[in-house]
Amino acid sequence: MMPDVISYRVAGAKDSYGQITFGAVKTYRARIIGEQKIVTSFQGKEVTSNQTVYVAGVIIAQPEDQITLSTGIVNSTQDSAIHPPMLGAKRVPDQFGTHHSTLYLG
Repeated sequence: MMPDVISYRVAGAKDSYGQITFGAVKTYRARIIGEQKIVTSFQGKEVTSNQTVYVAGVIIAQPEDQITLSTGIVNSTQDSAIHPPMLGAKRVPDQFGTHHSTLYLG
């Protein structure tokens, strides 16, 4: 059900040059679906997402965090394809609690 793997890094503070520093890389099993969908962004606006990522793990996503997709999945080596912007996220629990996260990418 989760055949793909993603890498995820939580954004930290900005350095003296204004660049965001990132935490350690964590890998998660995931399912990546290329679909255009209207979603609510982190800023509360309706935007078009190009990819939906179902992650086998609970991630408290923030827009500055960095996700890394495999070049084999996106069929590209461009940085914008490998590290797409994170537009929004959600966690929907079921009767067993929260066990996965959904990320919407640009």
